[in-house]
Amino acid sequence: METWVGIDISKDTFDAAWLLNGKKNHLKLENNVKGFKRLLTEVPTESRFAMEATGEYHLNCARYLFTRGNMVAVLNPFAVKKHMQSDLRRCKNDKSDAYSIAKFAAEKNSDCWTCPTDDEIKLKHLDAVVDGLQKQIRQSKNMLHSLTQVSLRDDLAVSIIKKTISSLEALMERARNKQLEMIESNKKEETALACSIPGIGLETSIKFFTHVGNINRFDSSRSLISWIGLTPRNAQSGTSIHKNGGISRMGCTRLRSQFYMCAVVAIKYNPDCRAFYHRLKELGKPSKVALIAVANKLLRQLYAVLTKKEAYVPNFCTKAS
Repeated sequence: METWVGIDISKDTFDAAWLLNGKKNHLKLENNVKGFKRLLTEVPTESRFAMEATGEYHLNCARYLFTRGNMVAVLNPFAVKKHMQSDLRRCKNDKSDAYSIAKFAAEKNSDCWTCPTDDEIKLKHLDAVVDGLQKQIRQSKNMLHSLTQVSLRDDLAVSIIKKTISSLEALMERARNKQLEMIESNKKEETALACSIPGIGLETSIKFFTHVGNINRFDSSRSLISWIGLTPRNAQSGTSIHKNGGISRMGCTRLRSQFYMCAVVAIKYNPDCRAFYHRLKELGKPSKVALIAVANKLLRQLYAVLTKKEAYVPNFCTKAS
């Protein structure tokens, strides 16, 4: 019988727990290579490991175990949390969390985690830096605008903010250039295919490949859209509850917002999306609902050009008939 080892990771340490012949086993180790090595010597042979996706803290452990031929599952923290709540737990600590993670992985027979490449990890780090710098630039510009609205102001304060904005913009440009360099070296052909779709530009392509990686890990455009979190939700029970809600929002936030803005551009320059948007509006759909549907259509177009390795053709269905 396979043994699942649940790992609850924090910044400096991690707790590992598993059940063997009805007996509970627990270890508390350092979150470093020394701790990972000891873990492999203490757990049963051919154990499977499960841990939550905890920002960056889980990554070293997961990569170490994966590269040494161990089966590793990286779980959605939200799903694990709901599973813990279903057990009506009356206490919460790292040790009990590790047991709960192991139980969850065993019950769900969790899939094996695919270790990201070095470039994929670096791209995600750069993307996070770019997003953070953009927020700081917006905050600094808002502060500069508020200071310049009054007649009595300190010139030094204004000068410092301007220099801050200039410095942040230079740093963001360096990060963007590095992203572009890495994408062009690894995804040049795919980027050209993505940019052939009106409404999808270079920045969106970079963000898409940064977070999605290999498109072939999705067996359909539907699964890609679901992974991003743009699928509609439905609530139905008996005859009293039957309603359609908003999108699930259970996925990559950065890609959702990016493709929503792409939809705004696509209804002007993408003929298929423009016609689709106007059909929905004629049916009485609200503008935001129609734009979400257009974002879905853009992702279907993107999935098609990447999997078929053919550039976008406007009005393809009309020409084919």
